[in-house]
Amino acid sequence: MLPPATDPIAVYIHVPFCARRCPYCDFATVAGQDHLIERYTSTVCREIESSPLRGRAASSVYFGGGTPTHVSFESCITPIMQAVTGTFELLPDAEITFEANPASSDAVKYRRFRNAGFNRVSIGVQSFDDRVLQTLGRLHTADEAVAALRSARAASFRSVSLDLIFGAPNQSVEQWQRDLNTAVGLAPDHISAYSLTVEDGTPFASMLHAGSLPAPAEETLAAMFQLAINTLAQAGYEHYEVSSYALPGHRCRHNLVYWTHKEYAAFGPGAAAYTNGVRTVNERSPAGYIDRMARTGSAIAYSETLTDEQQLTEALMLGLRLLEGIRISELAARFGQDCVNRLQPAMANLSGRGLLDVGSNTVRLTRAGLMLADTVLVDLAAATG
Repeated sequence: MLPPATDPIAVYIHVPFCARRCPYCDFATVAGQDHLIERYTSTVCREIESSPLRGRAASSVYFGGGTPTHVSFESCITPIMQAVTGTFELLPDAEITFEANPASSDAVKYRRFRNAGFNRVSIGVQSFDDRVLQTLGRLHTADEAVAALRSARAASFRSVSLDLIFGAPNQSVEQWQRDLNTAVGLAPDHISAYSLTVEDGTPFASMLHAGSLPAPAEETLAAMFQLAINTLAQAGYEHYEVSSYALPGHRCRHNLVYWTHKEYAAFGPGAAAYTNGVRTVNERSPAGYIDRMARTGSAIAYSETLTDEQQLTEALMLGLRLLEGIRISELAARFGQDCVNRLQPAMANLSGRGLLDVGSNTVRLTRAGLMLADTVLVDLAAATG
């Protein structure tokens, strides 16, 4: 069963350009191709304006990357935002976010975004330790990260979020604790704390296979995760999603659309959308994206209509990332009681192993289950087939 077509959607804009690609990044990003920015801008505006979802209400807009602060605000961000507002009906309280890199943002740029209607910024800090930043291939320093947070706060955004990474090569538990303490001292409204994942095809993957990249022990990762949960809880942050912590009233509304398996439109190279039970993915490279749009009028390189079983699996895998879990009655209403009945043995098994908390109408990961979320989700996904 699909969500009503009248429900508000989320809108994602992918800005793929960076000054340099980080060695752990497997996103659809490019460096050294700034000559394509002008053609990218006109192409993504055309893609937005020709959207079959024209006229739909939108509860959030998210400019992700890549590095939205790397491109010109006036000649790139402004026309794209005009295309969005001319195509979708933004709700009066819509959350409008952009991602920022401390190396390419300053007080002036933050004020421009704020004056243009952006009310939330997500800053890719990753660490407040210069040694860790160098290992991760970041262009900014710890001091620049602190300055970025302070400049963003001074610009009066409704929410200021920062990203942190733990489990970086040679990063100690003590370094991670200092990162957390520094973040708390800066008092952002939202913190995303991710365990570094080495993805195939990245420089880090090649280094790992060659034996030149030290991988942290599972016990170290577990200790770091527990540190994040405990440190941020003590500072008043609600741990509401596996990697996300928010002060009251500052949950990321855009990401909640993903985690609650609702509809979202997406534009730009490599952007993935989900509407009407169909998942689409755009051509990944900026040059290929521009060419495909010019030749066919569509940027879509892949399209798949999800079966009921696939939709159920996604609803489980996304919904269980939220610490409040999933309402069993909502699963039954959306996918039928039979689907719930098929899940019961797997849920009972995972509950018996201490990984899942199954109540009268809710199912959620336990603290131990959070540490083994991928295992839990694979077991549940197998039960939906």
